[in-house]
Amino acid sequence: MTQQTYVFKAELVGFQEVRRTITVRGDVTLVDLHYALQSAFGWDDDHLYSFWLDGAFWGPEDSHYMHPYHAISLDPPGRSACVPLDELRLSERQRIAYLFDFAAEWRVALTLQEIRALDGRAATRCIESVGAAPPQYAQALG
Repeated sequence: MTQQTYVFKAELVGFQEVRRTITVRGDVTLVDLHYALQSAFGWDDDHLYSFWLDGAFWGPEDSHYMHPYHAISLDPPGRSACVPLDELRLSERQRIAYLFDFAAEWRVALTLQEIRALDGRAATRCIESVGAAPPQYAQALG
């Protein structure tokens, strides 16, 4: 099977014209997608996060994948973000909700724009950056 690249548009909810377009390989996990988003928005990786594959923030548990340590701390355990993208059966135009830092609730609306064959370039990269992301701890400075 040809290795695939997923192209995501990531829009920072509540901040008009702040978005990124990133690519990741299909064999990487949601954890790796989290790291790519952290890098693209300039955030420190010091908080929990979750993804909802149905596109709804705080949506149903059957679409919820979370930080691996958070997942194992629940009873019963939740779904860990350690799952490779290729195993999630994602489709083009699918919307995914990503939430980082449960207190600040940085919300990113992801749209899977394209699934394409890996072209040999760096697989995880930001290919478009529009608008300046606000500082991660701006609300704490005020």
